[in-house]
Amino acid sequence: MPGPSALRRLLIGVAALLGLFGLGIGLYVDERQTRQRVVTAGAQDARDRIDVNAAVQAVDPEMRRATVQLKVFPKGRYADKFGYAAEDITLHTNAPGQERLTFRQQSVNWVKVIDVALFEGTPSDYPFDRYATRIALSADSGGKRVPVALLFQDQNAHFSFEPRATGGDGAWAAFDGTAGRSRSTFILAWFMIGSMWAVGLSVAVACWLVVGQRRGLQWGALGWAAASLFALVGLRDAAPGSPPNGCLLDYAAFYWAEALIALSLVRLVAHGIRLEHHTGGPVALAPTAPPPRHGGRGSRARGRAAGGRVRARGSGSMRASGSMRASGSMRASGRVRRRGVRGQA
Repeated sequence: MPGPSALRRLLIGVAALLGLFGLGIGLYVDERQTRQRVVTAGAQDARDRIDVNAAVQAVDPEMRRATVQLKVFPKGRYADKFGYAAEDITLHTNAPGQERLTFRQQSVNWVKVIDVALFEGTPSDYPFDRYATRIALSADSGGKRVPVALLFQDQNAHFSFEPRATGGDGAWAAFDGTAGRSRSTFILAWFMIGSMWAVGLSVAVACWLVVGQRRGLQWGALGWAAASLFALVGLRDAAPGSPPNGCLLDYAAFYWAEALIALSLVRLVAHGIRLEHHTGGPVALAPTAPPPRHGGRGSRARGRAAGGRVRARGSGSMRASGSMRASGSMRASGRVRRRGVRGQA
């Protein structure tokens, strides 16, 4: 049956775990709500207009482009009674090679995918890289310019878009924004940086202890160090967003951790080979003395009892010797008196 202190520690641990779980769920819900936020530009107040939903699906920093899905929804007199386009709709965009997109009246496919350019920023700044982008478009229906509204939404899990400015005079709509790494990517990147440094320093400290204690080839330590050397490579490759080699993450943690582990592994092998070569074989560990037993309350009580028994035996011996001396003196004095009486007779 656990005591009150053990039960209290258990409850505190369970409460801490529940708190961390709740914090994680709260962070996810907040990021999800931020991602589902819709930014509107253009003629969103016009009754007769063309709504264009623009959803970011992917961002490729190395190719300097963002993939955006466009969905067209005619409103008012530009739609028939079933909600479809009353006439052909043509979108004019700023996407290179996709400046003109046509949606036929008879077609049921009202979805197009375009690639817009990314400006500024560089992928080597991972995970702190940021890019600027711009989406601009206008619409024609039946060969005439019509009001258009742009509804922008971020649906990419690796990047977060922040609107800098929106514009439009009814005939066109535009969105200017900044793309940066998402919160989840930041959390995982910082965790990887801390883990790399922790593993590298752990191997270095273990090497220092083995060499300082003058041990030979410790195969367990060598295997652990070699496994850590290659495990960090897999951890680096699992970074979200596939950062390029030589990014800020590598210079901040990965290269240093790999160097620490490799140098520690070489130092362990060189030390073990030299030591076992001089001794002619594996180095036996020196026997260690058992740790001193710290006397507690029970030990002090046993010590007092033992001391009492010793004192009792000592006092008993003293009483016994005293009685023996007394009886010997009495016998000697009796013999002397008997000799004196015989002499008088």
